[in-house]
Amino acid sequence: MNSVPGPKAIRPEVIAHRLGAGLGPENSLAACRASLGAGFRSFECDVKLSADGQAFLLHDDALLRTHGSMLRASAQSWRALRDLPGEALPSLRELRDTLRTCAQPTWLNLEIKVDDDAPAPLQQAWGQAIAGLAAQLWADAEPPVLSSFSIAALQGAMRAAPRLPRAWLCERLPRCWRGVAQALGLRALHLDARNVDAAQLAQLGACGLEWRVYTVDDPAQLRRWLELGASGVFTDRVPEEARPASPLPAA
Repeated sequence: MNSVPGPKAIRPEVIAHRLGAGLGPENSLAACRASLGAGFRSFECDVKLSADGQAFLLHDDALLRTHGSMLRASAQSWRALRDLPGEALPSLRELRDTLRTCAQPTWLNLEIKVDDDAPAPLQQAWGQAIAGLAAQLWADAEPPVLSSFSIAALQGAMRAAPRLPRAWLCERLPRCWRGVAQALGLRALHLDARNVDAAQLAQLGACGLEWRVYTVDDPAQLRRWLELGASGVFTDRVPEEARPASPLPAA
Protein backbone atom coordinates (compact mmCIF):
# COMPACT_ATOMS: atom_id res chain seq x y z
CA MET A 1 0.00 0.00 0.00
CA ASN A 2 1.36 3.42 -0.94
CA SER A 3 1.74 5.86 1.95
CA VAL A 4 0.16 9.27 1.71
CA PRO A 5 2.90 11.87 1.16
CA GLY A 6 3.21 14.61 3.78
CA PRO A 7 3.25 18.31 2.98
CA LYS A 8 6.24 19.78 1.24
CA ALA A 9 8.38 21.84 3.56
CA ILE A 10 8.01 25.55 2.88
CA ARG A 11 11.38 27.23 2.53
CA PRO A 12 12.59 28.58 5.89
CA GLU A 13 12.69 32.21 4.71
CA VAL A 14 8.87 32.15 4.58
CA ILE A 15 7.57 32.81 8.09
CA ALA A 16 4.09 32.07 9.44
CA HIS A 17 2.95 35.44 10.82
CA ARG A 18 1.27 35.19 14.24
CA LEU A 19 1.83 31.42 14.00
CA GLY A 20 -0.38 31.22 10.90
CA ALA A 21 -3.15 33.79 11.09
CA GLY A 22 -4.56 32.56 7.78
CA LEU A 23 -4.88 29.00 9.08
CA GLY A 24 -6.37 29.50 12.53
CA PRO A 25 -6.90 32.02 15.31
CA GLU A 26 -3.82 34.25 15.42
CA ASN A 27 -1.15 33.45 18.03
CA SER A 28 -2.92 30.19 18.90
CA LEU A 29 -1.65 26.66 19.22
CA ALA A 30 -4.34 25.64 16.70
CA ALA A 31 -2.80 27.99 14.12
CA CYS A 32 0.68 26.71 14.95
CA ARG A 33 -0.33 23.08 14.46
CA ALA A 34 -2.09 23.92 11.19
CA SER A 35 1.01 25.75 9.96
CA LEU A 36 3.23 22.83 10.86
CA GLY A 37 0.85 20.57 8.95
CA ALA A 38 0.98 22.91 5.94
CA GLY A 39 4.76 22.71 5.81
CA PHE A 40 5.86 25.86 7.63
CA ARG A 41 9.07 25.55 9.62
CA SER A 42 9.51 29.23 10.55
CA PHE A 43 7.15 31.10 12.86
CA GLU A 44 6.49 34.51 14.41
CA CYS A 45 4.27 35.34 17.37
CA ASP A 46 3.55 38.13 19.85
CA VAL A 47 4.46 37.75 23.54
CA LYS A 48 3.08 39.73 26.49
CA LEU A 49 3.22 39.40 30.27
CA SER A 50 0.28 38.85 32.61
CA ALA A 51 -0.05 40.81 35.85
CA ASP A 52 1.61 37.93 37.71
CA GLY A 53 4.47 37.54 35.25
CA GLN A 54 3.34 34.72 32.93
CA ALA A 55 4.54 35.06 29.35
CA PHE A 56 1.69 34.37 26.93
CA LEU A 57 0.80 34.97 23.28
CA LEU A 58 -1.34 37.96 22.30
CA HIS A 59 -0.98 40.91 19.94
CA ASP A 60 -3.31 43.60 21.31
CA ASP A 61 -3.29 45.45 24.61
CA ALA A 62 -7.01 44.74 25.10
CA LEU A 63 -8.87 41.46 24.73
CA LEU A 64 -11.67 42.94 22.62
CA ARG A 65 -10.69 41.75 19.14
CA THR A 66 -9.78 38.20 20.13
CA HIS A 67 -12.04 37.51 23.12
CA GLY A 68 -14.74 40.19 23.13
CA SER A 69 -13.57 41.80 26.38
CA MET A 70 -12.51 45.41 26.99
CA LEU A 71 -10.12 44.30 29.74
CA ARG A 72 -6.42 45.08 29.42
CA ALA A 73 -4.65 41.74 29.11
CA SER A 74 -1.52 42.72 31.04
CA ALA A 75 -3.64 43.76 34.04
CA GLN A 76 -5.12 40.25 34.41
CA SER A 77 -3.72 37.28 36.27
CA TRP A 78 -2.72 34.25 34.25
CA ARG A 79 -5.58 32.29 35.82
CA ALA A 80 -8.10 34.94 34.73
CA LEU A 81 -6.67 34.94 31.21
CA ARG A 82 -6.92 31.16 31.01
CA ASP A 83 -10.56 31.31 32.10
CA LEU A 84 -11.57 33.52 29.17
CA PRO A 85 -14.14 31.92 26.83
CA GLY A 86 -13.06 31.11 23.30
CA GLU A 87 -9.61 30.18 21.99
CA ALA A 88 -7.24 29.61 24.91
CA LEU A 89 -4.32 31.99 25.22
CA PRO A 90 -1.15 29.88 25.05
CA SER A 91 1.79 30.29 27.38
CA LEU A 92 5.26 30.63 25.93
CA ARG A 93 6.13 27.24 27.40
CA GLU A 94 3.17 25.62 25.60
CA LEU A 95 4.37 27.08 22.32
CA ARG A 96 7.82 25.62 22.93
CA ASP A 97 6.32 22.21 23.59
CA THR A 98 4.15 22.39 20.45
CA LEU A 99 7.08 23.26 18.21
CA ARG A 100 9.03 20.35 19.67
CA THR A 101 6.50 17.95 18.18
CA CYS A 102 7.95 18.75 14.74
CA ALA A 103 10.54 16.25 13.56
CA GLN A 104 12.44 18.97 11.66
CA PRO A 105 14.18 21.99 13.21
CA THR A 106 12.03 25.10 13.52
CA TRP A 107 12.90 28.81 13.57
CA LEU A 108 11.04 31.24 15.80
CA ASN A 109 10.71 35.01 16.15
CA LEU A 110 9.22 36.24 19.41
CA GLU A 111 7.94 39.79 19.17
CA ILE A 112 7.94 41.44 22.59
CA LYS A 113 4.63 43.33 22.72
CA VAL A 114 4.62 46.04 25.35
CA ASP A 115 1.44 48.02 26.08
CA ASP A 116 1.26 51.14 23.93
CA ASP A 117 1.15 53.45 26.96
CA ALA A 118 3.67 51.59 29.12
CA PRO A 119 6.51 53.78 30.47
CA ALA A 120 10.02 52.97 29.31
CA PRO A 121 11.13 51.28 32.58
CA LEU A 122 8.17 48.89 32.37
CA GLN A 123 8.89 48.17 28.70
CA GLN A 124 12.47 47.37 29.64
CA ALA A 125 11.32 45.10 32.48
CA TRP A 126 9.01 43.21 30.12
CA GLY A 127 11.80 42.73 27.63
CA GLN A 128 14.07 41.48 30.36
CA ALA A 129 11.50 39.02 31.72
CA ILE A 130 10.48 37.60 28.35
CA ALA A 131 14.07 37.27 27.14
CA GLY A 132 15.14 35.53 30.34
CA LEU A 133 12.34 32.99 30.06
CA ALA A 134 13.00 32.41 26.35
CA ALA A 135 16.66 31.73 27.10
CA GLN A 136 15.62 29.10 29.64
CA LEU A 137 12.98 27.44 27.47
CA TRP A 138 15.23 27.19 24.41
CA ALA A 139 18.46 26.46 26.27
CA ASP A 140 18.93 23.19 24.40
CA ALA A 141 17.67 24.32 20.98
CA GLU A 142 18.20 27.06 18.44
CA PRO A 143 17.30 30.24 20.33
CA PRO A 144 14.45 32.40 19.08
CA VAL A 145 15.02 35.85 17.62
CA LEU A 146 13.66 38.53 19.94
CA SER A 147 12.14 41.51 18.16
CA SER A 148 10.20 44.59 19.20
CA PHE A 149 9.18 48.06 18.11
CA SER A 150 10.30 49.15 21.59
CA ILE A 151 13.96 50.07 22.02
CA ALA A 152 13.50 49.87 25.78
CA ALA A 153 12.21 46.29 25.52
CA LEU A 154 15.20 45.33 23.39
CA GLN A 155 17.51 46.93 25.95
CA GLY A 156 15.94 44.74 28.61
CA ALA A 157 16.27 41.68 26.39
CA MET A 158 19.95 42.40 25.78
CA ARG A 159 20.55 42.71 29.51
CA ALA A 160 18.78 39.45 30.40
CA ALA A 161 19.86 37.26 27.48
CA PRO A 162 22.71 38.83 25.52
CA ARG A 163 23.29 35.68 23.47
CA LEU A 164 19.79 35.65 22.00
CA PRO A 165 19.64 37.43 18.63
CA ARG A 166 17.68 40.70 18.52
CA ALA A 167 15.82 42.51 15.75
CA TRP A 168 14.31 46.00 15.68
CA LEU A 169 10.84 46.31 14.17
CA CYS A 170 10.24 49.54 12.22
CA GLU A 171 7.47 50.76 9.97
CA ARG A 172 10.12 52.71 8.04
CA LEU A 173 13.89 52.64 8.11
CA PRO A 174 14.83 55.45 10.51
CA ARG A 175 17.85 57.68 9.99
CA CYS A 176 19.29 56.52 13.31
CA TRP A 177 19.29 52.83 12.42
CA ARG A 178 23.07 52.45 12.39
CA GLY A 179 23.47 53.83 15.90
CA VAL A 180 20.61 51.77 17.28
CA ALA A 181 21.91 48.62 15.61
CA GLN A 182 25.32 49.13 17.18
CA ALA A 183 24.00 50.05 20.63
CA LEU A 184 21.65 47.07 20.78
CA GLY A 185 23.92 44.57 19.03
CA LEU A 186 21.17 43.89 16.51
CA ARG A 187 21.19 40.86 14.24
CA ALA A 188 18.43 42.17 11.97
CA LEU A 189 15.84 44.80 11.17
CA HIS A 190 12.23 43.85 10.43
CA LEU A 191 10.53 46.36 8.16
CA ASP A 192 7.10 47.04 6.69
CA ALA A 193 7.28 45.83 3.08
CA ARG A 194 5.17 48.78 1.96
CA ASN A 195 7.69 51.34 3.16
CA VAL A 196 11.11 50.06 2.16
CA ASP A 197 13.08 49.90 -1.09
CA ALA A 198 15.98 47.88 -2.46
CA ALA A 199 18.52 50.69 -1.99
CA GLN A 200 17.79 50.88 1.75
CA LEU A 201 18.03 47.13 2.08
CA ALA A 202 21.39 47.15 0.32
CA GLN A 203 22.66 49.52 3.03
CA LEU A 204 21.60 47.05 5.72
CA GLY A 205 23.31 44.19 3.95
CA ALA A 206 26.50 46.20 3.54
CA CYS A 207 26.57 46.66 7.33
CA GLY A 208 26.19 42.92 7.89
CA LEU A 209 22.59 43.11 9.08
CA GLU A 210 19.91 40.64 8.14
CA TRP A 211 16.56 42.05 7.07
CA ARG A 212 13.04 40.71 6.96
CA VAL A 213 9.80 42.26 5.71
CA TYR A 214 6.20 42.06 6.87
CA THR A 215 3.41 41.18 6.03
CA VAL A 216 3.39 39.90 2.43
CA ASP A 217 0.53 37.74 1.13
CA ASP A 218 0.76 38.35 -2.62
CA PRO A 219 2.71 35.46 -4.22
CA ALA A 220 4.51 37.64 -6.75
CA GLN A 221 5.62 40.12 -4.10
CA LEU A 222 6.72 37.32 -1.80
CA ARG A 223 8.92 35.90 -4.55
CA ARG A 224 10.31 39.36 -5.25
CA TRP A 225 11.45 39.89 -1.67
CA LEU A 226 13.06 36.47 -1.56
CA GLU A 227 14.90 37.19 -4.81
CA LEU A 228 16.16 40.48 -3.33
CA GLY A 229 17.77 38.48 -0.53
CA ALA A 230 15.38 38.74 2.39
CA SER A 231 16.38 36.61 5.37
CA GLY A 232 12.66 36.21 5.94
CA VAL A 233 9.23 37.27 4.73
CA PHE A 234 6.30 37.20 7.14
CA THR A 235 3.03 36.01 5.61
CA ASP A 236 -0.50 35.05 6.62
CA ARG A 237 -0.91 32.70 3.64
CA VAL A 238 0.35 29.28 2.64
CA PRO A 239 2.63 30.29 -0.24
CA GLU A 240 2.36 27.51 -2.81
CA GLU A 241 4.61 29.42 -5.20
CA ALA A 242 7.31 29.82 -2.54
CA ARG A 243 7.71 26.10 -1.95
CA PRO A 244 10.82 24.47 -3.40
CA ALA A 245 10.28 22.41 -6.52
CA SER A 246 9.87 18.67 -6.02
CA PRO A 247 13.07 16.78 -6.73
CA LEU A 248 13.25 14.82 -9.96
CA PRO A 249 12.70 11.07 -9.52
CA ALA A 250 15.79 8.93 -9.57
CA ALA A 251 16.60 7.39 -12.94
